[in-house]
Amino acid sequence: MVLTFEKIIEPVIPLIKEAGSRLKNDEKLYKLSLYYFMVSLMYAVMNKTKSIRLLITEIKTNPDLKKLGFVLASPAMYSEAFSRYKSEIFERIFSKLIERVDMESLPEIRTLGRFILFDGSLFPAFKDMIWAQYTSKCQALKIHLAYELNRMIPVQFMSSEANYSERKALRELLEAGVTYITDRGYLSFKIFQQVTEKEAFFITRIRSNVKASIQTVLEVNIPESGNFYVSEITDAIVVFSGDKSKTSYRLVCFYVLGEWYRITTNRFDLKTSEIIMLYAYRWQVELFFRCIKRLFSSLHLWNHEPQGVKTQFYIYLIVYVLLIHFKQTLIKEKESQKEAQQSLTNSSAKKHHHLRKNSQLSKEHSLVSFLGSKLKIMWKISIHWLTCIKNLLLRPMTGENQEIILSIQ
Repeated sequence: MVLTFEKIIEPVIPLIKEAGSRLKNDEKLYKLSLYYFMVSLMYAVMNKTKSIRLLITEIKTNPDLKKLGFVLASPAMYSEAFSRYKSEIFERIFSKLIERVDMESLPEIRTLGRFILFDGSLFPAFKDMIWAQYTSKCQALKIHLAYELNRMIPVQFMSSEANYSERKALRELLEAGVTYITDRGYLSFKIFQQVTEKEAFFITRIRSNVKASIQTVLEVNIPESGNFYVSEITDAIVVFSGDKSKTSYRLVCFYVLGEWYRITTNRFDLKTSEIIMLYAYRWQVELFFRCIKRLFSSLHLWNHEPQGVKTQFYIYLIVYVLLIHFKQTLIKEKESQKEAQQSLTNSSAKKHHHLRKNSQLSKEHSLVSFLGSKLKIMWKISIHWLTCIKNLLLRPMTGENQEIILSIQ
């Protein structure tokens, strides 16, 4: 029977083999080929193994891993593999993976366009990583991440030294037609102009001291249910005093949970409520960084070279997508089974079930969780859920184990 680990990595295996086949005599020349190198690293992330040496010990002493064909390699072999297999290989595997896997998307923004949450986060580095110098006494690196809101998955990143400009990173990754959602650190009228020239869009929070003159007051369009969360809402077309180009932008202001928000955008087609909703989702990129830092142990670097660090983070992104896909697949399979059972009952009972389910998904009272607990069900990797996966990785995917996984959020 298929093991949980095998089931989770199933979507990426053909892509790894395809990439390996392009490397001349890879499996013949190297004991730790691309396939075994990548499978071992993916297992290390899911098993929360913090170092290569601990991974080697795990493979050496765990008979289940030997049965799966894991290769016992030395630290030097892993170090050589990090140098041998360029990060571009893993980038291509990741890009193909997010193109091919069927991920759930947020229905409420499906017709509004493609949205990217963009942010950067610092990761500590070792003293010998001179390329990642942060201060005279400290090394650190920064990961600049593009996180697609529509499917709630990371889609692109770049690594840099910690002092690298976040605004410059955004400029380098801009794509036409995409709406970028950022926090106050990206506030720059020059950035606003460059985004617009790229035929892209932005939704960003601005500081309270940024002055603006109102050109047109717009009608505030927000459902009554939204008044529970926000108040004192205004919506207007403005020109910012510090903007030399005197370009017109939209400014939405509101008060929520004891804090005042000022959101500006060049999306004039959206409703007021949609702008508030979209910015509320920005917190999801912070949750992703928290996940890979705390749950994936990404603060422990496996390799100290720039290419090795990029490879490590591509492994994190691949594992993250695989885990979310695995979780959603189990949920959809269970829902299909329920629907099949409900088809044997009367339609009124079925309608009651869906009404009850939707009411349960709407009980959230926070801006950062604006649209309810369905985010936790379909897209969240919690420490409890990942611990469950870790404990079941090398166990068969029985119906009982599936129920255990689905019972934990």
